[in-house]
Amino acid sequence: MNQRKKIIELALPAMAENLLQMLMGVIDNYLVAQLGLAAVSGVSVANNIITIYQAIFIALGAAVSSLTAKSLGEKNDAKTRSYQAQSIFITLVLSLILGAISLVFGQQMLHFLGTAADVTQTGGLYLALVGGLIVTLGLQTTLGAILRALGKARLPMYVSLLTNILNALLSASAVFLFHWGIAGVALATVFSRFIGGAVLVGQLPLKATLAEMRFKLDKGLVKLALPAAGERLMMRAGDVVIVAIIVKFGTEVVAGNAIGETLTQFNYMPGMGVATATVILVAHNLGQRKMSAVKEVVRESYIISTILMLAVGGIVFFGGRQLSYFFTGNEAALQASLVVLFYSFIGGPATSGTLVFTAAWQGLGKAKLPFYATTIGMWLIRIVSGYCLGAGLNLGLAGVWLATLADNVFRWIFLYYLYRRYMQEFPKKTMTMDS
Repeated sequence: MNQRKKIIELALPAMAENLLQMLMGVIDNYLVAQLGLAAVSGVSVANNIITIYQAIFIALGAAVSSLTAKSLGEKNDAKTRSYQAQSIFITLVLSLILGAISLVFGQQMLHFLGTAADVTQTGGLYLALVGGLIVTLGLQTTLGAILRALGKARLPMYVSLLTNILNALLSASAVFLFHWGIAGVALATVFSRFIGGAVLVGQLPLKATLAEMRFKLDKGLVKLALPAAGERLMMRAGDVVIVAIIVKFGTEVVAGNAIGETLTQFNYMPGMGVATATVILVAHNLGQRKMSAVKEVVRESYIISTILMLAVGGIVFFGGRQLSYFFTGNEAALQASLVVLFYSFIGGPATSGTLVFTAAWQGLGKAKLPFYATTIGMWLIRIVSGYCLGAGLNLGLAGVWLATLADNVFRWIFLYYLYRRYMQEFPKKTMTMDS
């Protein structure tokens, strides 16, 4: 089986899973909207915090996928079981910490963000339930990453579909039949994820995995997971600052930017799915010391990702006005959304490069480089240039998105250049001929 086929077989289920996760959020938002503006605002702010939690688990999942795939390539079953056990243990510990923070400090966090009293109350309740029981999301993310690395890429997708159907049915019943409000929607989300996690854990040799579990963190896993989590956190924190810059341009521009970013989520799904496949295949081939296969995976991943991102981005951009009309009829907001769609579309090759080469470095076990690239790109290029171009030179939202494009181009070139050097300098004795 050639590398292109392997990439597609891993990437397509990951793309579908990402789409299903998005739909789960859309369903929750629609049902919460039936409860009033305070409920919508509260859940929206609470979800911003939960998104940070999710970013941490996704980063851990990338590390788990990389190390599991590498150990499989090395045919080291003991190490594979150890990584599985340690990743579950770390997920449980992180979930306990994040859950406690949500329960104890949830309302204070929302109040710190400047929410009104009624918004703080509804959002705090949602955060206490969904954030307090974040272990359901954490385990589903980690277990999905393990199974994808083991070659069962479709199973997490099917479980996401099951989770979405359950969530839709239970949330609708909680709102329209039992009138449980925010608490009902939150508990439906948590219960659906619990069922999904239970299905996934049933696919692992649970007794053998538990036997490998130690109350001690694996250094290799932590060494890879921490920079990956830091890279995601740098992005999320930087996004908050970017929104603060955009707020200066007025409510209509903020609304248009939000609409544009909602639509362009579809642009990034192919790149994110291919990146998931890249981590696994690079790590697996690294474990077998097949460096020519690693090069082929990265090359094919970039081509597939770029073509798909440009195709989806083109559809979203050229249908942008009609799509934006679903959200608003305000002309200023519509124009702002089209700015976002345009720069997201033309920036497709750079964004694709950033996603694929970040994944390549994680697969190679060098997660610090993407962390450095993101920190420099986000905080020194995107934020500083965005403020100077947008506010200083009065380019408005276009200035902010020009800076975003510059950030992605920088990270793409930076990671690609170092990747080329690394592959050229890789010791010849570790390289083997592909069979």
